[in-house]
Amino acid sequence: MPPNARLPLDEIRRRFFAGQALPGQALPTDILRSWQRCRGLGLAAGSHGGERLSEAELRARREANADWLESARPALAGLFAQAHAQGLALVVADNRGWVLEQSGDIDFLNKAERLALTPGMDWSEASRGTNAIGTALAARDGARVRGAQHYLERNRSLSCAASPVFGPQGQLLGALDLSGASRKLGDAQWMLLQAARGQIESQLLEEAARGGWRLSLHADPRLLDGPAACQLVFSEDGRLLAANQGGLALCGLEPDAWQPRHFAALFGQSLEHWLSRNGEALGLLQAGPQRFSARLRPPARRVDAAIRSRPLAPPRPAPAALDGMADSLFASALKLLEADIPVLIQGETGTGKDRLARALHAASSRRAAPFVAINCAAIPEGLIEAELFGYQPGSYTGASRQGSKGKLREADGGVLFLDEIGDMPPNLQARLLRALQDREVTPLGGGPARRIDIRLICATHRDLRARVADGGFRADLYYRLCHYPLALPPLRERGDAAAIAQAMLDGMGAAKRGIYMSPELARAIRGYRWPGNLRELSNLLATLLALADDGAALGLAHLPAALREDMAAQGHAVEDSAIADLLRRCGGNASAAARALGISRSTLYRRLGKAAK
Repeated sequence: MPPNARLPLDEIRRRFFAGQALPGQALPTDILRSWQRCRGLGLAAGSHGGERLSEAELRARREANADWLESARPALAGLFAQAHAQGLALVVADNRGWVLEQSGDIDFLNKAERLALTPGMDWSEASRGTNAIGTALAARDGARVRGAQHYLERNRSLSCAASPVFGPQGQLLGALDLSGASRKLGDAQWMLLQAARGQIESQLLEEAARGGWRLSLHADPRLLDGPAACQLVFSEDGRLLAANQGGLALCGLEPDAWQPRHFAALFGQSLEHWLSRNGEALGLLQAGPQRFSARLRPPARRVDAAIRSRPLAPPRPAPAALDGMADSLFASALKLLEADIPVLIQGETGTGKDRLARALHAASSRRAAPFVAINCAAIPEGLIEAELFGYQPGSYTGASRQGSKGKLREADGGVLFLDEIGDMPPNLQARLLRALQDREVTPLGGGPARRIDIRLICATHRDLRARVADGGFRADLYYRLCHYPLALPPLRERGDAAAIAQAMLDGMGAAKRGIYMSPELARAIRGYRWPGNLRELSNLLATLLALADDGAALGLAHLPAALREDMAAQGHAVEDSAIADLLRRCGGNASAAARALGISRSTLYRRLGKAAK
């Protein structure tokens, strides 16, 4: 074949699904990588996708995303007007690919209804294959998918373009999509989509900047107010609160991977020093090897002195990073937290109890206040009391000369997370109970009692009722904490483990590097019981990514030898009893269960038949 000859797309599809090699440049790189991810998950090209959310579930998702959607209204209104005038549909999805809203051209909307591109439908890659919404979310980058580039046959009449939307701490919020006839969806529409995304992200950053100092950076001082400038927002003590995409890159942060940063660490001088020399005037700042023109603006509004230095995190919905956890569990936990009822999370080691606690804080009304965590099992028994309650100077040998506030007072106004509460020493349990009941703390060594206002989240892998029965945990503290215990299920009970692994890989940046799972690895992940749960899976994936070259197809050969042996001992397959359980959880839908297992429906029936004999 001549090097410049282009294969018809139908022939490319035939070769790909037959497992044959494709010539170079046969497909755009992002489309090929998406196809490879979908094939790794065992998704069939003839699939019809997922089910529709109930009205109550859709309403809950809209409520979870209400804050950023409200900020996006002006940009969405302008984009809707353009879409309607050009015969296109505008679709808004959340960060998991669930369609929240749809509007635009009536004729196309009728077609979209037939293709299930409507509110309440799941358009993630794991459900709908390669499509603009799901692929943009997976790759954390814009995506354009035309006709038969869609992975599923039923979607080949669609042409779509989508762009992810990020919050001011780099968190993935959702995606905007324009869909319509291929001839109507060109570069001009793509630019409209990107402009709307930029307008939304600028508005969210503006709202986050109202209580902080806003730093603008650019090599050219004339462009400090333009969209290309790096924008960073700092609290008055110099902690980074928010940033635009350029600002995140300057700080070495990937989208959806926020970490604390400080003005002094970034620029070699404190925020206070900059203000003393430059005030609000134009100045120069050095960030590593780069030199910028800079301008620092004061907060748009002053916040109360008691919370002035607290990070002002923007509202956000329940994150996709909770990896297969039921939305209803998260919603229940959030309602308890907002009602000032202790949240008790129970679950096996590695199920993500700490991640759930942090996500609850980030989604709560106290997201701008501190989140203070302490592991009750990791601190020596002789020190945990001082860690929790603080101490006066000289209270004990080795104590700091300045004393300590303690974790309970550090969490004042915010959320305290007591991890492994079941391992708290018995003598400390009584003191914690009194502090929770009286809402005040007295430090070790005496001193006045201090009032505290905290919301409490506790977590344990232990059976607290059994601990109460054997005298290891106080009954009165148990009943103070155990209003409505929430059980976090292990990974093996969260549905398709390979789909969860793929979502975790996407969050780690695998899609951008073109790294994807092979079908054999996906089957092995589904068949393994994961005794270390999400922690074990997450650690494995992070290690595989660190070792893999860009464009690699992760297979069994990439796994550590010990893990391959463990998987081999389990036969690289799910036990028949687990298959029957999965079929029950799929409501008896054999096609859905077979798809989750990466096997054909006939194979599923054959194995169920053997188990019944």
